[in-house]
This record gives sequence, structure tokens and C-alpha cells, in this order.
Amino acid sequence: MNKTPDLIHSVRVGSLLLASNLALAPMHGRTGLAFRLMARRFGAALTHTEMATPEELLRPERHRGGNRRKCGDPLASAPEDRPLGVQILPHRGAPLAEAVAHVAARRNADLVDLNFACPSKRIAGEGCGAALLRDPHAAARFVEEAVRSGPLPVTIKVRYGYTDAAEDRRLALELARGAAAAGAAAVTLHARSALQRYDRRADWAIIRHWAEALPLPVFGCGDLMAPEDVLEMLRQTGCAGASIARGATGAPWLFRQVRELAETGSYRPVTPAERGRVLLEHYAALRRQCGEAGAMRYMQHIGTIYARDLPAARAAIRAARSEEDLRQIARRWFAGAESE
Repeated sequence: MNKTPDLIHSVRVGSLLLASNLALAPMHGRTGLAFRLMARRFGAALTHTEMATPEELLRPERHRGGNRRKCGDPLASAPEDRPLGVQILPHRGAPLAEAVAHVAARRNADLVDLNFACPSKRIAGEGCGAALLRDPHAAARFVEEAVRSGPLPVTIKVRYGYTDAAEDRRLALELARGAAAAGAAAVTLHARSALQRYDRRADWAIIRHWAEALPLPVFGCGDLMAPEDVLEMLRQTGCAGASIARGATGAPWLFRQVRELAETGSYRPVTPAERGRVLLEHYAALRRQCGEAGAMRYMQHIGTIYARDLPAARAAIRAARSEEDLRQIARRWFAGAESE
């Protein structure tokens, strides 16, 4: 691929100026503090917390047991964890204004992102997440409430429709326009319908259409699994930035590789030893955040993604019970991760 340095650039989101247009998307059960720090070290200019309801943000002690891979305060952060977006799942009757004001008062976040994209049947069945793609007026009211409730920029995450039907696509774009009118600073578009989940290729042509049609920055999301994908999506769509999700899971070095590819036309492949070393660093960050037991539960899931092409290592990580087990796995399966 030829050098394309113009594709990677700073971008303004409301009052916030991001150093680059590469963001780590919010992912349920994955983008806790430990993983955000990994992504930042490799060049993510913006990261997001896991999705949380207003109630979970205001009273985290009541909700810690709901997901075995969540641990502690959903707003836990660190000085180097900036700029940070906090993703909120609005729903009727929830104390959204109070939650947004609480996030701003904590002074460790830089924007609030409202989720109108989550395709979970349970969440949509409760009238929130992707269900709001069919109720653009309600979504706009949530945006207006969040904008009024604090000084932080408010962004939204959506899919291009609840289904692939033309009317659902129209409603989703109407939602984005209404959000812009209500004061939203940017939109992240996952270029699939909610019912598609991840079953089909993301339709980047719709990202281009939205980027041309909307008066606010559009971040594209969907099928950004390799450095080439990220630059090609930016080139094809002309959107403001890339919001990278699954492609960075177990591979936070993707952000570094995207920049290298844009600046030089090639990128340095990650070595097995570096993969193992980052896995151990991720575990150490998890241990500081969650304690040893919580870190090990989480690593039994996320660690298998670091070993996505090593079936025996994946099985060993699922069976690991201690940090020493992980170190032995790194030495055996990741070519001497501690000694490179």
C-alpha cells in the first residue's frame, strides 16, 4: 500500500481536539481500564469505557456481579487514560441527567457517548440500545438531556438501521440528524443493521453517505480487523475517523500498525514474543484494577484472543489459574516472551 499520511490526522469533537482520528470503540466486557491502557500505549487517541446504564454509573456497588468480566467502578481511570469517553445506555425512567452530571464531576472523562446501537435482544426488548433506532425523537430527547446536564461533549453510537429495510435506514439517519440538532458533537456509525449483528460485511458505502449528509464528524466502525482495513475504510468513505473494536481485541498493536502503514507504506508485524509480553502486561494491569482472582477470570477470556491462532495456547490460557501459569504459557507458546 502507498503512503497515505493524510488519512491520519487530528479531529475535533466539540470542544475536544483529538491528536489523531483513531479511537478504541466501547466494547461490553472488554474495554475496562487495563485494556484501554494497552490501546493507548500503541496509539489510540481516544478510548471508551464499557457500556453502562445510568444506574450502574451512579451506584456501581449494586451492579458489580452482573457480568463476570466487570470489576470495580465502571468509571475507574488513571491520569494516562485520557482523553476518555464514557458510554451510557439511556432508557426511559433512568436518571440520565444525574449520571451525566456525575461523570463530569468525577473529572476523569472528556466526553459522554450515548449507545443507540447495542443489538442485544434483551436490551432492545427493554426499549433501549438499538430499539431507539426506530424512535429518533426519543433518542434526540436523550441527547438534548445529556447536553444540558454537563459541560462534556456528547456523542452517539448507532447502526444504520434496526433492520436493512429502507424505512429503518431512513429512521436511523433521521436519528443522527436529530442528535446533531440537539447538540451532539459526533456520531459513530457501525455499518450494519442491528439484526445483522456481525453476520454480514459492514457496508462502508453507508458510512460515506452519512459523512456527506451530516453536519458533524462521523467515525466509521465495522470490519476494521487489519491496518489495511482501517486505511481503506477512511479512504473510501472520507469519514472523520475510525472507531476500532474487535480488530484491536487481543491486538492493541493495531493502532501502531495503522500509523506505520499510513506514514511509510508498510508496518512491522508483531512478533510472537511481543504478543506474549503484551498479554502479561495486560494481566498485570488487570491485577492492579481487579485483584488477582478478577484478573484471572478476565484473562481466561481475553487471553485466548491474544492466542487466536494457537489452539493449544488457547486451551492452556482457559485452564490457567495463576500468574505463573500465564508466564509458563508465554514462554512455551509465545517464543520466550520475557527474554526477547
